[in-house]
Amino acid sequence: MQRYTRLFLIMLGSALALFVAFNAFVDPYDTGTGPRIAGLTAEKTRVHEDGRRVQVGHQIGQVEAGTLITGSSRTVDGFPMEVEDWPGGLWNAGIRGSNAFELAHLAAIAGREANLRCFIVGLDMAEFASGEKYKPAFPISRLADGRRWVATARVTLSPNTFARAVQTVQENVTGTAPQPPFRDVYQPGEQYRRFMNTPLPTLSYYRAMRVSPERMDFLFSTLEALAREGVQVIGHIHPVHAWNEEAIFAAGRTQAYFDFRAEMAARFAALEQVGEPVNACVPGGVAVLWDFSGYQPPSTTPLPAPDQTISHDVYHEPAHYLPALGLNMLAVMQAGEPIDGFGINLSQSDPRNSEAAILERREAYRSTPDGESLHAMLAPALTETGSRGWQSVGISHAEWRSLIALNGAIASREERLAASTN
Repeated sequence: MQRYTRLFLIMLGSALALFVAFNAFVDPYDTGTGPRIAGLTAEKTRVHEDGRRVQVGHQIGQVEAGTLITGSSRTVDGFPMEVEDWPGGLWNAGIRGSNAFELAHLAAIAGREANLRCFIVGLDMAEFASGEKYKPAFPISRLADGRRWVATARVTLSPNTFARAVQTVQENVTGTAPQPPFRDVYQPGEQYRRFMNTPLPTLSYYRAMRVSPERMDFLFSTLEALAREGVQVIGHIHPVHAWNEEAIFAAGRTQAYFDFRAEMAARFAALEQVGEPVNACVPGGVAVLWDFSGYQPPSTTPLPAPDQTISHDVYHEPAHYLPALGLNMLAVMQAGEPIDGFGINLSQSDPRNSEAAILERREAYRSTPDGESLHAMLAPALTETGSRGWQSVGISHAEWRSLIALNGAIASREERLAASTN
């Protein structure tokens, strides 16, 4: 019996070793554990899968850029992966489907690097929704605890990594790659359908969604730690096309949206009091907040034509903007003032003073042909009563303690000063 037990354990151990070796050899997330072999593993076709959590966690500290910009898929798809024309360079650390819980960990780990000058974070109400705290790839990534090699071990042991590795090898052998979600040219009508399919689900989401003050506290505890140690924290409220934004107002969440803007402004004003930036990237103090939402000009551009094939000039779809608009937002931040009426500096103005203008722009859009079509589309849903349930998930004491420990490892102001003079 003992002989069969030993044989079974040997076979089990060998299978596990082969499993780990295959994952490490193919290295689908490009963490540096395996070789690049042409026609087999050279092209990491699945590196952006699982929301980029594994890739971003690994790359923090490996990239030379002095600024990280993060946020949801709007950041991933709305900014270039690298921007050299930025003080010290900028790297896109966006993760798809992010929320405040994950972004707090990302910010704390980024803060360990003494050469981090600025941290840009994209914000909207959804980032602070009280639902799920993280996506499945988060626990195995470095974002969970900051330990790079432990995270690498977790990744190589993950069945999901095995699935991505098989896909990577197959796509290298066949010379194919997954189609990106957004492109320059679409099949006739494809992008138009994306616009048409967005308003009703978005309306349903905002009817049910609830913002969690605890999630705000969680993220801002890390942003405060960064600011205290001299990292300039730059926040921006994402722009979305009017076909997405109208759902907030139609869902009866107008006051919630205005209160969110005011709360973000108040929290950034509090950050501003904790110190001075060691090596600022944009005009302003250690905390700067810009608002690009609220029916501002780029977001009220006409919809793509029903048979259009060339991408919309500004938006991939109502919730996601093109990198051209992202670069415009960076230009506004660097200029320190709006450009062509785009951008509101909420660090220099009371957000309540701009609410009336937002409502005026909304009414102006609703009177356009596109706005009238949108209103007609939403009208039947507005008569419905009730909304789906919304599950609120709290943050545990252990998760708070873990984040506090990560915040405690952020590089000091003195280390940052020394790095800035080298």
